[in-house]
Amino acid sequence: MAEDRKEPPFEGGSQPVPHQKDPVPGPGRSVAQVVTLILCVLVVAAAAVWIFSHV
Repeated sequence: MAEDRKEPPFEGGSQPVPHQKDPVPGPGRSVAQVVTLILCVLVVAAAAVWIFSHV
């Protein structure tokens, strides 16, 4: 009896897409990230020195 209730054949619509791994970089930081981080630290340090020198 279950044989009679099969789903109709697929007739269009969105097709299933096979899963692919995301291209995530490795654990190492890129050069641009390191330079940006260093610049941010230097800007914050310079701002702190400027603020505390004018107090």
